[in-house]
Amino acid sequence: MKKLGMFLLTLLLVCVSLSGCSELVELTKDTYGENNPLSGKNTDERIIMCLEEEYPEHDFVVVESFNKENDSGKFEDKNGIEFTVHGLIYDNTYHFGCRNDYLKVLLESQDYLNKVSDIAKEYGFNVDYSEETIGIEGDENTDSSDSIDRISEMVKKILNSVDTPQIMYPKEAGSFSTGEINYYSIPCWGQLTCLYHMQGHTAVMTFRFGDESITEEKIRGIVTAAIEQTKKNIEEDEINKS
Repeated sequence: MKKLGMFLLTLLLVCVSLSGCSELVELTKDTYGENNPLSGKNTDERIIMCLEEEYPEHDFVVVESFNKENDSGKFEDKNGIEFTVHGLIYDNTYHFGCRNDYLKVLLESQDYLNKVSDIAKEYGFNVDYSEETIGIEGDENTDSSDSIDRISEMVKKILNSVDTPQIMYPKEAGSFSTGEINYYSIPCWGQLTCLYHMQGHTAVMTFRFGDESITEEKIRGIVTAAIEQTKKNIEEDEINKS
């Protein structure tokens, strides 16, 4: 009986061992093999892979290899439009993230900031921008009944004021999960944030350039949802104060 017990225990340990080896092999394949798009690529190759997924209509080449000490590299599209890649977040087995100025360069070439400023001013809004983001900000009118129409019309004008390439925005941008493969590049000036102040509260609306799903109906839906939610917040505050 002892011999039989030892045999069964040994057999069990062998099975567990083989199962563990199998899982280890699969994990190795996922990490270093064809299941991992980052595998075998240097930083420049990873950047180009991210850019070409983000801008599917364009091809890119390296002009100046990415310098990690300076956090900067120069790339260009097939038309010779040169731009900078920077803001490297991760560059390891599982994760890769950076920012690119490709869209920003295209927008600057079309005098985008002045166009946005003129349109925003027409609707009583101001423009605030940095190297990475652009925002418009305004206050509620005395008669706010037309606020949804007014903001929707303004945003539509701004988004249509320039020509932009198709942009596939990464769904997981800004987040990395342990044990999962995440990689992307974020376009600077790719997002337009609209802040609308109402009775001490702010409705926040976000729109993206080059997003083919941004229709006039969707713009209005985003504006409506943000303003209605802000109105509810105002009402709740009034109830809590009473």
